Amino acid sequence: MRKFLVSLILLMLCSSLFARTLGYGVGFYGQNVEAEPERASSGAEISLVYKPLLLPYLNPSLHVKNSVGTEMDGEWVAPYWEVGVSVDLIRIINHPFNFLAHNIIAYTPSVSVAYQYDPRRGRSLASVGFSPFKLSQKDFWYEFFSPFLTYDLSSGTLDSWGVNLVRYTFFFK
Repeated sequence: MRKFLVSLILLMLCSSLFARTLGYGVGFYGQNVEAEPERASSGAEISLVYKPLLLPYLNPSLHVKNSVGTEMDGEWVAPYWEVGVSVDLIRIINHPFNFLAHNIIAYTPSVSVAYQYDPRRGRSLASVGFSPFKLSQKDFWYEFFSPFLTYDLSSGTLDSWGVNLVRYTFFFK
């Protein structure tokens, strides 16, 4: 118990050093399951994000996501849990999307690779995603129209595909 309390206190003291690197996100997704079209779902996606660096090229971040939505028949489901890494390919300040914000905002398209678990079907999946319209500030990320594909790890075939319509990520101060 004593080690736990000491660890908790150290974590709280060190958390201020990493204040802008931890965040949470909320987004809206739509997903189609290839082999089982009745399993298609749409809903909200909730994520936790860890961004340790701020590099101009190939900037990595880690994420954990959970989705909650409804299937075609209206039944509420949690179609996937995901753990992965996302890499911002480049960071551009002068871009055509600056009209969307009052402050300077960076254009940072990214790719992601993740392990995904589908609890409805008990399947382990590999997920690959691309976020072509990602805008970043020091405290926020905005992502629009981000497609993703998932592959069944046991058979190596395409399992599902989908799109995150919009995702908003806020980093703690």
